[in-house]
Amino acid sequence: MITIISDGKMNCIGEDLVTEMTGKNHQVEHISLEGVTIKRCTNCGGCTYKTYGKCVVRDDGDWIFPKVIQSDVILFVTPIVFGSYSFQIKRLFDKFALIMDRCYYIENKELVKGGMQGKKFKFFVLGAIDTILAEEEQAFQKLHNENIRITRGVGRVFLMNSILTSDMKKQIAEEVLRA
Repeated sequence: MITIISDGKMNCIGEDLVTEMTGKNHQVEHISLEGVTIKRCTNCGGCTYKTYGKCVVRDDGDWIFPKVIQSDVILFVTPIVFGSYSFQIKRLFDKFALIMDRCYYIENKELVKGGMQGKKFKFFVLGAIDTILAEEEQAFQKLHNENIRITRGVGRVFLMNSILTSDMKKQIAEEVLRA
């Protein structure tokens, strides 16, 4: 299953991508964060030590995270805000520790932690901004690369201005469906 999660301001783009991907032998779901409450992670450690895999802070993540766990691919659709994800997307992603594996591994002679238990985390981001500075683009790409490294995942960034062209829709759909 492919799950597209869009910032509330980006719903129409998320829905366009669902339409593009539907009917290609993949189940695609769109989650809009419009009106959704994701409270901030307080780094209390509850999800690791008290209620393993569940946040002690009750919010709409309670219904979102099970869908993410069932997904084969995640695609965030977000405006680029100061070289980062939107506030809504950032809050959601900060709490992905709930669903990531807590086991440690040796990789390249280093102790690492993270990733989805039993499968590869496939994570794509479509960032939208009307005018992007080179530094902001680099920061956004670096953020995604770091998140891929931490989650031991695979994926990439797509950038667009305020218009999602049909060619870009096709390219995104092809790459996400192929992942």
